[in-house]
Amino acid sequence: MPTTIRGFVFAKYDSISAFAKAMKWGRQKASRIVKGDQRPTADEMEKMADDLGIVGVTNFIAVFFPHYATK
Repeated sequence: MPTTIRGFVFAKYDSISAFAKAMKWGRQKASRIVKGDQRPTADEMEKMADDLGIVGVTNFIAVFFPHYATK
């Protein structure tokens, strides 16, 4: 199971462009979010979690707030 946004994206999509299209975002925005240069909003996180199959609070926090996740 992937542990990063990038891991989840590339486990499901062949490219950033395909992910961007599914999210209805521009490719540059999707790229910035996947690279960690831009933080998604709460609504965007929820939409990404639903689309990428990030289930459960623990997994959600580990992916979107890794600095708060316990190991």
